Amino acid sequence: MQQVREDFDRIALLMAGEREAREAYSAQLLGHVPADCKEVLEIGCGFGAFARAVAERARHVTAMDMSPQMINVARARSLGYPNLEFVLDDFLQAKLPVESYDCIVTLATLHHLPLKEALSRIKSLLRPGGVLILHDMLEASNGIDKALDIFRMPISMAVRLRQRGRLLPRREVRRAWAEHGKHESYLKPVDVRAMRDEHLPGGRIYRHLLWRYTVVWRKPLSEM
Repeated sequence: MQQVREDFDRIALLMAGEREAREAYSAQLLGHVPADCKEVLEIGCGFGAFARAVAERARHVTAMDMSPQMINVARARSLGYPNLEFVLDDFLQAKLPVESYDCIVTLATLHHLPLKEALSRIKSLLRPGGVLILHDMLEASNGIDKALDIFRMPISMAVRLRQRGRLLPRREVRRAWAEHGKHESYLKPVDVRAMRDEHLPGGRIYRHLLWRYTVVWRKPLSEM
């Protein structure tokens, strides 16, 4: 985790002055946030773009990240959101109230955490009836899936151009992400289904074109 923190501190310093950009699927993800949310927790908030979007429809949002530089940028960009609180902490170690959140969101963060431990803690923090929105990177599962990269790459570059005004990140940013990627491993579609079946039964899986998946799960009102 120390390496992950250092990687994102470096990335934050390199990207702090760049144009604001949201996750490619943020509109779809926001649609899964219950309209009547009082308390929302985001795990791994980065620069806070999605947390700010959620804060526009929820009473209070706690956004957590373990990178000091990410949190610094997120706070600076969120001065107009009094209902948005940024917390610098390790999610697995942080003191958080049990069964207190109507919605918990985690974007491109679960693959950094021990899966079983992280999901167990997330479930303990959700209120009965609360919603988990889990969105993360997906590894190609076969040759056909990998061949689709021919179509994915230009779409991804077009999204970047629209959001950031350039087709590719600056060289030093690409280098920093490449270094970080050496430590990364992602679930394959079959692994996502197994995770859902074991830890989030009844959750709905969405598979996206640009190397992402989403699981939306509602905590039962009572345990059987």
